[in-house]
Amino acid sequence: MTDYSKITALYSRLSVGDEDRDGGESNSIQNQKIFLENYARGQHLTNIRHYIDDDESGRFFDRSAYSRMMDDVENGKIGVCIMKDLTRWGRDYLQVGNAMEIFRRNNVRFIAVNNGIDSEKPDTLEFAPFINIMSEWYAKDISKKVKTGIKTKGMSGKPIVTEAPYGYVKDPNNKDFWIIDEEAAAVVRLIFRLFIGGKNRNQIAVHLKNEQIPTPTFYMKDRGRGTCKNKTLNEDNRCKWNKATLTNILTRQEYCGDVVNFKTTKHFRDKHNHYVDRSQWHITENVHEPIISRSDFETVQRILENAPVRRPNGDGEIHPLSGLLFCKDCGAKMHIRIDYRNGGKRHVAFCSEYHKGKAKNPKCHSPHIMDADLLMQTIAEVLKKIEDYSISNRAEFEALVKKNLAMQQTDQTKKQQKRIPQITTRLEQIDKVLNKLYEDNALGTIPQDRYEQMSQKYSEEYYALKAELATLQEQLSAYENAGGRAQKFLKLTERHAAFTELTPAILNEFISRIEVHERDQKRARYAIQHISIYFNYIGKFENEVTQLAEPTEQEIRQMREEIEEAKKEKSRAYHRQYSREYRARNLEKQREYDRMKAREYRARRKAQAAAAQPTQ
Repeated sequence: MTDYSKITALYSRLSVGDEDRDGGESNSIQNQKIFLENYARGQHLTNIRHYIDDDESGRFFDRSAYSRMMDDVENGKIGVCIMKDLTRWGRDYLQVGNAMEIFRRNNVRFIAVNNGIDSEKPDTLEFAPFINIMSEWYAKDISKKVKTGIKTKGMSGKPIVTEAPYGYVKDPNNKDFWIIDEEAAAVVRLIFRLFIGGKNRNQIAVHLKNEQIPTPTFYMKDRGRGTCKNKTLNEDNRCKWNKATLTNILTRQEYCGDVVNFKTTKHFRDKHNHYVDRSQWHITENVHEPIISRSDFETVQRILENAPVRRPNGDGEIHPLSGLLFCKDCGAKMHIRIDYRNGGKRHVAFCSEYHKGKAKNPKCHSPHIMDADLLMQTIAEVLKKIEDYSISNRAEFEALVKKNLAMQQTDQTKKQQKRIPQITTRLEQIDKVLNKLYEDNALGTIPQDRYEQMSQKYSEEYYALKAELATLQEQLSAYENAGGRAQKFLKLTERHAAFTELTPAILNEFISRIEVHERDQKRARYAIQHISIYFNYIGKFENEVTQLAEPTEQEIRQMREEIEEAKKEKSRAYHRQYSREYRARNLEKQREYDRMKAREYRARRKAQAAAAQPTQ
């Protein structure tokens, strides 16, 4: 039985996006409060307490005031709960039904005034489930209409995000167009410049902190923008940049001048965004003024792709070749460390899989150790030769590229060619199935939950196949468009002509991977070791001009004999030096020893002379 001495809860809620505002509580909230108070007094209900959720959606039930009210219900503090109508409660019939059961268990009288529902009058509760279902249908319908409007806008190339990204602001004359915010754009350019120059994200974060540059969150809040504009932030974090923030900036294609829509999605019941596959994004290029050139952006993406193995060594530095070296035998990426032996400093590359399984089941039977600094010199030499040859012999270079790409067609490529029609056929089948599902759903011949389940399943397969098809077509176009790929490589050589230093940017622009072969002699300090360089656009390009000169067997034998003789001479010189140093260290001891021996000798001679004299 209802205890009227307990709290009479008056619950009010205003949906997100309501335009009727007066700077604090909305007029709608004020009206609800007056309406509910008058009703409670008319029913002679006392001990009134308001629970208000202003600017909260009815689709979600983690609202602050609502949660507090339900806690009070569970704790036995509330006797009566009054709302204007059921839609104030929420738009999920399952959640509303569960809450009504909680009210019943705790003997709480529930009243929805406009719906004529009163839990003390059982006959009024008969229509409550139908009202709840209609409320959820309404929420779903509204969500569908909103999504349709957003999709139409996004497909037209207009940005659908509420805020322009860091570095841009909305044009005051056109809210669908972004203009550069020079102060923030300068920071974006600095971040890209430092990253291309070889700094990792942690090092960039430290640099920005030392320069007292505020993070995007604080920068936008100071200007009344962003998701945290109305939140209180910890000032200690104002200049505290982190790797995640920098990664987000370095991967935003919008900085190239493009508009990227539909990167996330969410269900009408879910307030959290979920990232979708890149194949589902809608990209419109060259819409606004770029902050970063497209070539620099692509270079950064190539560097980031290799980032997981770009481990700093003991000195905190990252070698320019990190992420580009691969073991020829097992295909694993190679790590680079610093070797301080013999009083020097050199960078050594080794297979990452060799040490992992060497105890029991080794994935690679050799470390494939290579001097990374010497490899840098070799790569610089190869690039110089290719640059000179490609610029001075353009026609011949294009012909060689076409020939090399044709030679690189393997059995795998032929399998890919067979795979394309299989994917195309399956895509057509899925398209027919989805159309049938849409038709069945529209006619009501399939349950909604079943429709959503099947639609999601086939949609995921569809987009996965689309992504695979795009990858295969891109790979095959490498052979079909050899001339165009040669032209792209030529532009690279012209842009970096006469380079003096191999920076991470240059390496990642020119090279996609470097395969390191096993040494011809294991555990030998001096050995012959081959490498295979794969360039962007043109693949593995080799000819008699650009190929490094290979030593003959006689030259290898002579080299090793000279190395062995040099090792022997080094050993002899070491022993000679050691002998000299030993004698110098022990000179005084030797002199004392000699003096002692001299005294013993004189004493012995004197004794001999005395013994030889005749006895008187």
